[in-house]
Amino acid sequence: MGVDRFRRLSVPRRLEATGAVVYGAVFVLLVLFGRPGLGLSQGFYLAIVLVALAGGPWTGVGAGILAGGLLGASELVTGKATWHTLVGPPLEVRLASYLMAGVAVGYFARRGRRMLGESLHVLDELLGLARREVATGALTPDGIEARISERAGRQWPFAVLVGDLAAPAEGALRMAVRTVAATLSEEDDVARVGGRLAVVASATSAERARERAGEIEEALDAAGCPATFGWGFYPQDGVDALSLFGAASERLQARRHELGEWQPAAATVLRLSQ
Repeated sequence: MGVDRFRRLSVPRRLEATGAVVYGAVFVLLVLFGRPGLGLSQGFYLAIVLVALAGGPWTGVGAGILAGGLLGASELVTGKATWHTLVGPPLEVRLASYLMAGVAVGYFARRGRRMLGESLHVLDELLGLARREVATGALTPDGIEARISERAGRQWPFAVLVGDLAAPAEGALRMAVRTVAATLSEEDDVARVGGRLAVVASATSAERARERAGEIEEALDAAGCPATFGWGFYPQDGVDALSLFGAASERLQARRHELGEWQPAAATVLRLSQ
């Protein structure tokens, strides 16, 4: 049972708990077997290192003071020193070495944690950049899928819009990406999936999702990049990227048919109208 509880502790708490055990074990050894030359008091350095690693320089100072106090207490308990003879160069030197060890280990432990945090932040940024195109800054297919999964994880409504440009040339795509990005909030994003645009946009209802598609179409038309968009709404049309893209693509094809941009087979028209 005790082992299970220990495993559930965080790493800093494990270090502190282990350090406390080492403090107690060294103190008992000093009381029972301590004598000059054995060097049992050196065991306190292990406890100081463990506690300082869990905290920082100030925690290391406390760990060093505790070690010095336990060392003095062991000498009082065993009668090797009295209150009048306890304080002197030997104990003072040992206390100073404990304090320096605690401060040094605590300082570098805190600095190491800070550097690790900064490295992880840089890694997150690099992973984010890896999911974007260099030419346009738009998300890649993997990036938009990850963004949809992230938004779905919040369990808050949003829209996925899929659009076809009337002239899907490379220059028009870049212009379209910039235009769409200018209409989005910080939480929203645009991706390029093949020759299509895909947008994750904030929307509180299916009607609002349809309106968002219309707003983006108007912005693109004004920029000289006409496009037609379909929409999917989370969670009404699905809870993952595949189902939301499917719903948006079907509405896109239905709208293109209504506008005369696409002439599907009769079976396809029947399916889209259902």
